[in-house]
Amino acid sequence: MEGKVRTSAYFVIALGVCAPFGLEAAVELQPHRAYYSVSMVGRPTLNTNVTEVRGTMMLELNKVCGGWTVQQLSEIRRYHDDDTVEHIRWGYVTFEADDGSHFMFNTFRKTDEELVEDIRGTAGKKGKLIEAFYQKPKKMTLRLPEGVLFPIQHTIALLKAAEEGGHMFPQIVFDGSTTEGASQINTFIGAQKIAAGNSASKEDRPFVGQPFWPVRFSVYGLGKTDYEPDYVTTQDLLSNGIIKKYVIDDGTLKIQGVLERIELLSKDEC
Repeated sequence: MEGKVRTSAYFVIALGVCAPFGLEAAVELQPHRAYYSVSMVGRPTLNTNVTEVRGTMMLELNKVCGGWTVQQLSEIRRYHDDDTVEHIRWGYVTFEADDGSHFMFNTFRKTDEELVEDIRGTAGKKGKLIEAFYQKPKKMTLRLPEGVLFPIQHTIALLKAAEEGGHMFPQIVFDGSTTEGASQINTFIGAQKIAAGNSASKEDRPFVGQPFWPVRFSVYGLGKTDYEPDYVTTQDLLSNGIIKKYVIDDGTLKIQGVLERIELLSKDEC
C-alpha cells in the first residue's frame, strides 16, 4: 500500500495560482502548512496481512517568486498479523513555474530506514514538446503526451471546473512521483457543500461556512488496459484549496488522512 500512497502524492495536494492557458478567472488559494493524522479505515479485500496503519502527514504549500513549492512528508507504521511492524517514511518536494513551463521533482521512500526509492528530475515544455528528464534513479528522458498537465495546472483547471458546476474532469497529469511517466486521472466532482456550523470537530472549526466539494480521483497508468484504476483517492476540497480529509483506496487497503492542525502562510514578496 505504501507504493499507492506514495504515487498519490499530488492527489492530497490542492494548489492554485493565477490561471494560465487563457482561463478567464484566477483561483486564489491560501499558502499553508497542514498536519494530518493517518489511519486505516477499511480492507476492501482479505488479500492483505496488514491489521492497522497509523502515522502522520505534513503538507506545505508555499508561493515563491516565479512559482509554487510543495513539500510533503509522511511517516507511517503498518502493523501485520504476525506482529511485525513496517516503518515507512516518504517525502515529495516540487517546484512548478507559474506559467507551467518548468517543473522540478524529488521523491524518496524509506522502509525501516533503508532507502528504497530516490527519484529526481525536471520536466519542461517547449511549444508542443513536453519532456521529463530524470537524474535518478537513472538518467533517462521521457516524452510526455501532448496536452499533459503538471499538478498545479491540473488543480487550477479542476477547481475552476468545480466552481462552474462541472462534474466530470478527465486529464493526463505528470507529477514526477514515479518513473512511469504520466497518468490518466478521471475526476468526479460532487455537488458543492457548505461546511456546517454545528460541528464539534476541531479540524472542521476553521472552515465553518466555507464551500467545499467532495472529489474523487480514479488514477490509471497510461497504456494499461485494466478496467479497474490503479487506485482511487477521494477528498473534501475547500474553495481556498485546503483539504479537510482524504481517503486512498488501492483495492486492498483504505487509508484516511484527517486534518488536525493548519498554519496559514504568507506569500513571498518578489
